[in-house]
Amino acid sequence: MSTARMKLLAASMAMALLSAGPAAYAQTQAPQNGGGDASNYFTQHFGFDALDADVKSAIAQANLAPVPFQKITLHTRDVVSTPDQPQAAQAQPSSQPAQPAQPSQPAQPSTFISTIALENAGHGLVRRAEAVQDTNGSTIATRLDLTYRGYFPFLTQGIPAQAESLPPVQEARKLMRFDTGTSGHVAFVYLYGPTGGSTFQDPGQFLCDTGKRYSAVQLNPSIQGDALELSCRVIDSNGIETDKVTFAYLDRYNVAITLRTHNDQRTVTSTVVDFNVH
Repeated sequence: MSTARMKLLAASMAMALLSAGPAAYAQTQAPQNGGGDASNYFTQHFGFDALDADVKSAIAQANLAPVPFQKITLHTRDVVSTPDQPQAAQAQPSSQPAQPAQPSQPAQPSTFISTIALENAGHGLVRRAEAVQDTNGSTIATRLDLTYRGYFPFLTQGIPAQAESLPPVQEARKLMRFDTGTSGHVAFVYLYGPTGGSTFQDPGQFLCDTGKRYSAVQLNPSIQGDALELSCRVIDSNGIETDKVTFAYLDRYNVAITLRTHNDQRTVTSTVVDFNVH
Protein backbone atom coordinates (compact mmCIF):
# COMPACT_ATOMS: atom_id res chain seq x y z
CA MET A 1 0.00 0.00 0.00
CA SER A 2 1.36 3.43 -0.98
CA THR A 3 2.18 6.06 1.62
CA ALA A 4 -0.60 8.32 0.36
CA ARG A 5 -3.11 5.46 0.41
CA MET A 6 -2.05 4.39 3.90
CA LYS A 7 -2.41 7.92 5.26
CA LEU A 8 -5.81 8.21 3.61
CA LEU A 9 -6.86 4.95 5.25
CA ALA A 10 -5.70 6.09 8.70
CA ALA A 11 -7.38 9.49 8.27
CA SER A 12 -10.60 7.85 7.07
CA MET A 13 -10.62 5.52 10.05
CA ALA A 14 -10.21 8.47 12.40
CA MET A 15 -12.95 10.41 10.60
CA ALA A 16 -15.31 7.47 10.85
CA LEU A 17 -14.64 7.13 14.57
CA LEU A 18 -15.00 10.83 15.27
CA SER A 19 -18.36 11.01 13.50
CA ALA A 20 -19.62 8.64 16.25
CA GLY A 21 -22.81 7.88 14.40
CA PRO A 22 -24.69 4.54 14.65
CA ALA A 23 -23.17 3.44 11.32
CA ALA A 24 -20.12 5.67 11.22
CA TYR A 25 -17.90 3.33 9.25
CA ALA A 26 -20.42 2.82 6.49
CA GLN A 27 -21.53 6.46 6.29
CA THR A 28 -18.20 8.27 6.36
CA GLN A 29 -16.65 8.65 2.91
CA ALA A 30 -13.30 10.27 2.22
CA PRO A 31 -11.90 10.99 -1.26
CA GLN A 32 -11.11 7.92 -3.37
CA ASN A 33 -13.50 5.84 -1.27
CA GLY A 34 -11.27 6.21 1.81
CA GLY A 35 -14.16 5.68 4.21
CA GLY A 36 -15.11 2.43 2.49
CA ASP A 37 -11.49 1.29 2.61
CA ALA A 38 -11.37 2.04 6.34
CA SER A 39 -14.57 0.10 7.00
CA ASN A 40 -13.46 -2.88 4.91
CA TYR A 41 -9.99 -2.92 6.44
CA PHE A 42 -11.35 -2.91 9.98
CA THR A 43 -13.94 -5.62 9.29
CA GLN A 44 -11.72 -7.92 7.26
CA HIS A 45 -8.49 -7.66 9.24
CA PHE A 46 -10.02 -7.61 12.73
CA GLY A 47 -12.61 -10.35 12.57
CA PHE A 48 -12.82 -14.03 13.51
CA ASP A 49 -11.64 -15.16 10.06
CA ALA A 50 -8.48 -13.03 10.38
CA LEU A 51 -7.27 -15.07 13.36
CA ASP A 52 -4.63 -17.80 13.24
CA ALA A 53 -6.15 -21.25 12.76
CA ASP A 54 -5.10 -22.48 16.22
CA VAL A 55 -6.65 -19.43 17.88
CA LYS A 56 -9.89 -19.79 15.90
CA SER A 57 -10.09 -23.42 16.98
CA ALA A 58 -9.62 -22.54 20.66
CA ILE A 59 -12.32 -19.86 20.49
CA ALA A 60 -14.73 -22.14 18.64
CA GLN A 61 -14.21 -24.90 21.21
CA ALA A 62 -14.97 -22.44 24.01
CA ASN A 63 -18.42 -21.93 22.41
CA LEU A 64 -18.70 -18.36 23.68
CA ALA A 65 -21.93 -16.40 23.44
CA PRO A 66 -21.70 -13.14 21.45
CA VAL A 67 -21.90 -9.86 23.34
CA PRO A 68 -25.47 -8.44 23.65
CA PHE A 69 -24.95 -5.32 21.52
CA GLN A 70 -24.11 -4.44 17.94
CA LYS A 71 -22.12 -1.29 18.57
CA ILE A 72 -21.14 1.00 21.44
CA THR A 73 -19.47 4.39 21.01
CA LEU A 74 -17.95 6.37 23.84
CA HIS A 75 -15.63 9.28 24.45
CA THR A 76 -13.10 9.39 27.26
CA ARG A 77 -11.05 12.26 28.65
CA ASP A 78 -7.53 10.93 29.12
CA VAL A 79 -5.05 12.59 31.49
CA VAL A 80 -1.47 11.51 30.76
CA SER A 81 1.20 12.08 33.39
CA THR A 82 4.86 11.08 33.60
CA PRO A 83 6.98 10.34 36.68
CA ASP A 84 8.26 13.97 36.75
CA GLN A 85 4.78 15.52 36.78
CA PRO A 86 4.86 17.18 39.21
CA GLN A 87 7.75 16.87 41.67
CA ALA A 88 7.90 18.66 44.98
CA ALA A 89 10.78 21.13 45.31
CA GLN A 90 13.54 19.92 47.64
CA ALA A 91 14.59 22.11 50.58
CA GLN A 92 18.07 23.65 50.56
CA PRO A 93 20.51 22.05 53.05
CA SER A 94 21.06 24.37 56.02
CA SER A 95 24.83 24.50 55.32
CA GLN A 96 24.26 26.10 51.93
CA PRO A 97 23.73 29.82 51.46
CA ALA A 98 20.16 30.76 50.76
CA GLN A 99 19.30 30.91 47.06
CA PRO A 100 16.82 33.32 45.52
CA ALA A 101 13.37 31.81 45.29
CA GLN A 102 12.55 30.52 41.83
CA PRO A 103 9.02 30.09 40.56
CA SER A 104 8.02 26.45 40.53
CA GLN A 105 6.93 25.36 37.06
CA PRO A 106 6.47 21.62 37.15
CA ALA A 107 5.46 19.99 33.91
CA GLN A 108 1.71 19.56 33.79
CA PRO A 109 -0.13 16.40 32.72
CA SER A 110 -1.45 16.36 29.16
CA THR A 111 -5.10 15.89 28.30
CA PHE A 112 -6.48 14.06 25.26
CA ILE A 113 -9.91 12.96 24.06
CA SER A 114 -10.38 9.41 22.78
CA THR A 115 -13.26 8.31 20.60
CA ILE A 116 -13.83 4.57 20.93
CA ALA A 117 -16.04 2.24 18.91
CA LEU A 118 -16.83 -1.28 20.15
CA GLU A 119 -18.41 -3.67 17.65
CA ASN A 120 -19.85 -7.15 18.09
CA ALA A 121 -17.61 -9.50 16.09
CA GLY A 122 -19.34 -12.73 17.17
CA HIS A 123 -17.92 -15.63 19.22
CA GLY A 124 -17.62 -13.36 22.27
CA LEU A 125 -15.21 -11.15 20.31
CA VAL A 126 -15.33 -7.35 20.16
CA ARG A 127 -13.68 -5.16 17.54
CA ARG A 128 -12.29 -2.04 19.18
CA ALA A 129 -11.20 1.09 17.30
CA GLU A 130 -9.83 4.17 19.05
CA ALA A 131 -8.87 7.59 17.70
CA VAL A 132 -6.96 9.91 20.07
CA GLN A 133 -7.14 13.70 19.66
CA ASP A 134 -5.10 16.42 21.34
CA THR A 135 -6.58 19.63 22.74
CA ASN A 136 -6.31 21.27 19.30
CA GLY A 137 -8.58 18.64 17.80
CA SER A 138 -5.80 16.95 15.83
CA THR A 139 -5.86 13.16 15.64
CA ILE A 140 -2.50 11.88 16.88
CA ALA A 141 -3.03 8.12 16.73
CA THR A 142 -5.47 5.37 15.81
CA ARG A 143 -5.53 1.91 17.37
CA LEU A 144 -7.40 -1.16 16.14
CA ASP A 145 -7.98 -4.36 18.12
CA LEU A 146 -9.86 -7.62 18.03
CA THR A 147 -10.44 -8.49 21.65
CA TYR A 148 -12.06 -11.01 23.95
CA ARG A 149 -14.90 -8.93 25.46
CA GLY A 150 -12.93 -5.72 25.25
CA TYR A 151 -9.88 -6.48 27.32
CA PHE A 152 -7.61 -9.26 26.01
CA PRO A 153 -6.42 -8.46 22.43
CA PHE A 154 -5.97 -11.29 19.93
CA LEU A 155 -5.03 -8.76 17.22
CA THR A 156 -3.77 -5.23 17.75
CA GLN A 157 -2.38 -2.46 15.53
CA GLY A 158 -1.38 1.10 16.42
CA ILE A 159 -1.26 3.64 13.58
CA PRO A 160 0.54 6.95 14.40
CA ALA A 161 -0.85 9.97 12.57
CA GLN A 162 2.45 10.54 10.70
CA ALA A 163 3.14 6.89 9.86
CA GLU A 164 4.68 6.35 6.43
CA SER A 165 3.48 2.75 6.22
CA LEU A 166 1.05 0.49 8.02
CA PRO A 167 2.73 -1.00 11.11
CA PRO A 168 2.46 -4.77 11.52
CA VAL A 169 -0.40 -6.30 13.46
CA GLN A 170 0.60 -8.09 16.63
CA GLU A 171 -1.31 -11.37 16.58
CA ALA A 172 -1.87 -14.22 19.00
CA ARG A 173 -0.93 -17.49 17.29
CA LYS A 174 -1.57 -20.11 19.95
CA LEU A 175 -3.60 -19.90 23.17
CA MET A 176 -1.84 -21.87 25.89
CA ARG A 177 -4.34 -20.76 28.54
CA PHE A 178 -7.64 -19.06 27.83
CA ASP A 179 -9.80 -18.26 30.87
CA THR A 180 -13.25 -17.13 29.79
CA GLY A 181 -14.68 -16.25 33.20
CA THR A 182 -14.53 -12.86 34.89
CA SER A 183 -14.17 -13.76 38.56
CA GLY A 184 -11.17 -14.39 40.78
CA HIS A 185 -7.94 -14.78 38.85
CA VAL A 186 -8.13 -14.73 35.04
CA ALA A 187 -5.17 -15.67 32.83
CA PHE A 188 -4.40 -15.58 29.13
CA VAL A 189 -1.10 -17.20 28.14
CA TYR A 190 -0.31 -17.12 24.44
CA LEU A 191 2.35 -17.29 21.76
CA TYR A 192 2.39 -14.27 19.47
CA GLY A 193 4.30 -12.37 16.81
CA PRO A 194 3.99 -9.62 14.20
CA THR A 195 2.34 -10.18 10.83
CA GLY A 196 4.96 -11.36 8.39
CA GLY A 197 7.37 -12.19 11.22
CA SER A 198 8.22 -15.24 13.27
CA THR A 199 6.50 -16.27 16.48
CA PHE A 200 8.32 -15.33 19.68
CA GLN A 201 9.62 -18.45 21.39
CA ASP A 202 8.38 -17.55 24.86
CA PRO A 203 4.74 -16.75 25.62
CA GLY A 204 3.14 -13.48 26.54
CA GLN A 205 0.81 -13.27 29.51
CA PHE A 206 -2.24 -11.21 30.35
CA LEU A 207 -3.06 -11.79 34.04
CA CYS A 208 -6.09 -10.24 35.75
CA ASP A 209 -7.58 -10.19 39.24
CA THR A 210 -11.12 -9.07 39.92
CA GLY A 211 -11.81 -6.38 42.48
CA LYS A 212 -14.77 -4.44 43.74
CA ARG A 213 -18.21 -4.39 42.12
CA TYR A 214 -20.08 -1.10 41.89
CA SER A 215 -22.91 0.60 40.02
CA ALA A 216 -21.80 1.52 36.50
CA VAL A 217 -23.55 4.90 36.76
CA GLN A 218 -20.52 5.96 38.78
CA LEU A 219 -18.60 5.85 35.49
CA ASN A 220 -21.28 7.62 33.45
CA PRO A 221 -25.06 8.05 33.98
CA SER A 222 -25.77 6.38 30.62
CA ILE A 223 -24.15 3.06 31.56
CA GLN A 224 -26.60 0.49 32.91
CA GLY A 225 -25.99 -2.35 35.35
CA ASP A 226 -22.92 -3.06 37.45
CA ALA A 227 -19.21 -2.69 36.79
CA LEU A 228 -16.55 -5.12 38.01
CA GLU A 229 -12.99 -3.92 38.49
CA LEU A 230 -10.33 -5.90 36.61
CA SER A 231 -6.69 -5.25 37.51
CA CYS A 232 -4.48 -6.73 34.80
CA ARG A 233 -0.77 -7.12 34.16
CA VAL A 234 0.69 -7.36 30.66
CA ILE A 235 3.87 -9.46 30.45
CA ASP A 236 5.84 -9.77 27.21
CA SER A 237 7.75 -12.74 25.78
CA ASN A 238 10.86 -11.67 27.72
CA GLY A 239 9.00 -11.99 31.00
CA ILE A 240 8.95 -8.21 31.47
CA GLU A 241 5.83 -6.54 32.85
CA THR A 242 5.11 -3.79 30.31
CA ASP A 243 1.83 -2.38 31.63
CA LYS A 244 -0.66 -2.48 34.46
CA VAL A 245 -4.21 -1.87 33.24
CA THR A 246 -7.41 -1.27 35.18
CA PHE A 247 -10.67 -2.08 33.40
CA ALA A 248 -14.31 -1.75 34.28
CA TYR A 249 -16.11 -4.88 33.09
CA LEU A 250 -19.70 -3.86 32.35
CA ASP A 251 -22.04 -6.71 33.24
CA ARG A 252 -24.95 -5.36 31.20
CA TYR A 253 -22.92 -5.43 27.97
CA ASN A 254 -20.33 -8.17 28.69
CA VAL A 255 -17.53 -5.83 27.66
CA ALA A 256 -14.66 -4.06 29.41
CA ILE A 257 -13.56 -0.44 29.06
CA THR A 258 -10.15 0.88 30.06
CA LEU A 259 -9.90 3.24 33.02
CA ARG A 260 -6.16 3.37 33.72
CA THR A 261 -2.91 2.26 32.10
CA HIS A 262 0.40 2.53 33.94
CA ASN A 263 4.01 1.78 33.01
CA ASP A 264 7.44 3.23 33.81
CA GLN A 265 7.04 5.99 31.23
CA ARG A 266 3.53 7.25 31.86
CA THR A 267 0.15 6.84 33.50
CA VAL A 268 -3.08 7.36 31.56
CA THR A 269 -6.27 7.89 33.57
CA SER A 270 -9.52 7.89 31.60
CA THR A 271 -12.93 9.35 32.47
CA VAL A 272 -16.01 8.35 30.46
CA VAL A 273 -17.53 11.52 28.96
CA ASP A 274 -20.40 9.85 27.10
CA PHE A 275 -21.61 6.33 26.33
CA ASN A 276 -24.03 5.30 23.58
CA VAL A 277 -25.42 1.90 22.63
CA HIS A 278 -26.58 1.58 19.00
